[in-house]
Amino acid sequence: MTEESDRGLRVVASKRRLAIGAELFKPANPQASLFGDDGAWMIVFINVSELTGEDFSNAIRYSEPSVVIDLRLAPRFDIGSFNRERAFELFRVVKTTYVDTTAKLMNGESREVAIERMITHIPRNETSSRRTVVFLLGRNDNSSIASRAEILSFLAQSEKQLDVINIPELPVGCEAPLMPDGGHKLRSVG
Repeated sequence: MTEESDRGLRVVASKRRLAIGAELFKPANPQASLFGDDGAWMIVFINVSELTGEDFSNAIRYSEPSVVIDLRLAPRFDIGSFNRERAFELFRVVKTTYVDTTAKLMNGESREVAIERMITHIPRNETSSRRTVVFLLGRNDNSSIASRAEILSFLAQSEKQLDVINIPELPVGCEAPLMPDGGHKLRSVG
């Protein structure tokens, strides 16, 4: 929420802290199995511009992703006192791979080729898909190489059931369509 003044200045409300803890990343429907089926594949969408540095750090730390795929056209990590150096140290600590999908796009690669290249970084085998995959998004669909809906429609082609977490939650009426129902779960925080 913002307030305009007579001089063109405005007061911008600070970002509110979110309750991001380890419990958020526990499976929505944990199912023990004798055959090693570890349940749903956790997919986390993070709208970085809406978080504090601490919330971003907690989301990565607690989700322990196998890969962080940055879809933002301007992949920056300066969030309050948080910065790029701290972000990459965090990725190192949680043993995640960071993928900047837009670097080659800025050098003339087409959006379609960049999306195809990004898809190659999504874990496909059972071992690597047991860990969370995080997608970093911009403020809106125009500030990311692909939208949440495009990513979800691609992931729906997988045989895996999806457990999707949005951080922060999407405004009412803006929920990304989940694919044809295969028992997929959609959760949000904030």
